[in-house]
Amino acid sequence: MSDPKPRSFRIRHDLAVRWLGCVMTCLHAASSMAAEPAPAPLTRIADILSLPRDPSSPALPVRVRGVVTWHGGGAQFILQNGLDGIYINGKESIARHLINQSGETLMRSLREGSEVEVEGHNNPGGYSQCIFPSSVRLLGTQPLPEATPMDRTRFFQGADNSRRIEVRAVVQGFQLAGEKRTLLLNCNPGSFIAVIHRQVCADPASLVDAEIRLCGIVGASFNNRGEFIAPSLITNLPEDLVIEKPAPPPEELPRISLGELQPFRLHPPLPHRVRIEGTVIFSQPESFFYIQDGANAVRVETTSPSPLKPGDRIEATGFVDMTREIGMIRDATVRQIGSVKLIAAATDISPEDILNLNQHANDNGMMAQPHDFDGHLIRFRARLLAVQSNTSKPQPLRRLLLERTGTRADGSSGLVLQANLQSGSTREIDALQPGSELEVTGLAYLTYGPHKENRSLRLPSQVDLILRDARDVVVIQAPSWWTARRLAGLLAVVALVMAAAIFWSLQLKRQVRRKTRLLAKEMGARRDAAVEFQATLRERNLLAANLHDTLLQTMGGLGFQLDVCKAEAAALSVRDRTPAHLAFARRMLDHALEELRNAVWTLRSLPLNGMSIPDALTSITRRIGAGRETRIEIIADPDFPRVPDFIAGNLLLVAQEALHNAVKHASPRTVTIEIHTLDHPPRASLTVHDDGSGFSPGTQLNATDGHFGLLGMHERIDRLAGNFRIQSAPGQGTTIHAEVPLHAYDAELADRRIDSPPPEA
Repeated sequence: MSDPKPRSFRIRHDLAVRWLGCVMTCLHAASSMAAEPAPAPLTRIADILSLPRDPSSPALPVRVRGVVTWHGGGAQFILQNGLDGIYINGKESIARHLINQSGETLMRSLREGSEVEVEGHNNPGGYSQCIFPSSVRLLGTQPLPEATPMDRTRFFQGADNSRRIEVRAVVQGFQLAGEKRTLLLNCNPGSFIAVIHRQVCADPASLVDAEIRLCGIVGASFNNRGEFIAPSLITNLPEDLVIEKPAPPPEELPRISLGELQPFRLHPPLPHRVRIEGTVIFSQPESFFYIQDGANAVRVETTSPSPLKPGDRIEATGFVDMTREIGMIRDATVRQIGSVKLIAAATDISPEDILNLNQHANDNGMMAQPHDFDGHLIRFRARLLAVQSNTSKPQPLRRLLLERTGTRADGSSGLVLQANLQSGSTREIDALQPGSELEVTGLAYLTYGPHKENRSLRLPSQVDLILRDARDVVVIQAPSWWTARRLAGLLAVVALVMAAAIFWSLQLKRQVRRKTRLLAKEMGARRDAAVEFQATLRERNLLAANLHDTLLQTMGGLGFQLDVCKAEAAALSVRDRTPAHLAFARRMLDHALEELRNAVWTLRSLPLNGMSIPDALTSITRRIGAGRETRIEIIADPDFPRVPDFIAGNLLLVAQEALHNAVKHASPRTVTIEIHTLDHPPRASLTVHDDGSGFSPGTQLNATDGHFGLLGMHERIDRLAGNFRIQSAPGQGTTIHAEVPLHAYDAELADRRIDSPPPEA
């Protein structure tokens, strides 16, 4: 049974039901939300910090009170309550209106010691919990919370973030950045940075090597994954910095030997500067230099502009740095104390032997003997793999990649190392050829890596060289001419030539196929033209013979009978108009006979029968121009070659038709016929020009009007794969131009000939 309700009614009914359902759902959700009370704001900083870090969690309202322990300007400050502190992040977009709401005066009045109440919400997806404020209310001032002494475990793991703590450390360096100073502190053990305002210390250089007590807020560096990297300390208050022991003058520091930079001690001293003495064996100005004293060599890094040269006896004061696993001196101040004659005696030892003796010393728990060779001048042979240029700063200028074939203690072989040229001329280095056998001399630079079995243990894993100048590289044996690079280049050239040959062969094959098709098509067309020409010529001759033997003879008989009638009429002296009619009929018959003889001559004017084309053109023009005032001029090559009849015949027919059209329709004074042969490619050129009345191309009578002259000329040239064009304008004459290609195979195509002589007209 069908539904009696119309379809439009059912659609409106369904939409109404769905709309009502949506409204009910929204009302139910709204009532549920209204039924759920808003969460109470969090009021304890400890509760906020204990929230999990989850970007998908909703932000919770907060309202906390505390004392400002650090103010970074605007609505950015640290708020501490008890031992817990939290960062108030006024940079977040939803709190940009805070200054306008609370008043700019309030924000400027905030400083360390201000007691405030902050309302806002937490940040569930940040590195650590912070507060995005929506309002800040100033309550008064309070003393700063007492700084908690540093707990190294908590501090270096980031657990004291945003807390106010106190540290004791030695200042080992500094950097200036506007109004702020960054101090490098070492609390033995553990290094970190402290960021202080200029008002805390205007001259941080005076703090270097001093023992200080510093109170401040703990900050943290972290990456984009939210992983903790390093702690820092921040303070803006001058009273938070206390110098407990000023830096001792460099001359009061005890001088130590180069082999005692970081020895094992039961009671290690504080990380103060040390004073060393030695002879410079290599120097890179404003960067680093190496000094040697006896069997020990040490790298010293400095920014001092004082130029040093090998042989200078110097005294350097700086901090011991163990970041390379080998003791060196950084941030050094240098004083020259004399000079000696340096005898640069390099030790002949391979990188494999250096690595092996260091590993042997580690395996036996002893010091390397005779030493580890870091910073020592060594010499060995290696094969050059490549010379690399370093366009960016810092150094080196050139990097030589070397290959050694020796074997290490762990059984590995084929060691690849670097020899770095720091300064000087690079011309000799750039002239080196890969594959050369070299003898290289330079300062050994050891790189440490983790042990294969014990990852906490680090051993020398690589020996590189620092070249003093280009003379440290000597070519022992030049590379074979057949280098891998040349062989690869030769193979690439051979492959390219083969690819080009294959491509050329394919292209040639394609061109041959295309040319063959075109040649076959053209040869077929020209053979068809030759056959058609011979057939047409035969039919024309047959038609001419039939006209000569029938109609022309009959009309000749009629003329004879008219002459008889005229003679009889004259003998009888008939005095009526009969003789006049006979004379008119005789004139008409003579005209018809002349036209018929011209037609028979035109039909039988081909083939050439041994004549050249210029001679045939002369015969045609003599016949057509007979009895006319038009001057016909023929311009032809004196040595015009013999061409097959089907080509010559078609050209003559075109010339005959063009000449006939000119004298019959254009009333010219002069008609010029030019015929030449052209080279590259070989072709015959025919031009018929008259100075007659001319016409507008496209307006002439055509085949639909019973006129086939121009169409026939065009088709004749097309069948010979030639070009045909007409140029004309009213009052400017007409030019007909035709070009026909000449081929060697034309004579073979013209194998059908008609040699019978034409009958007399």
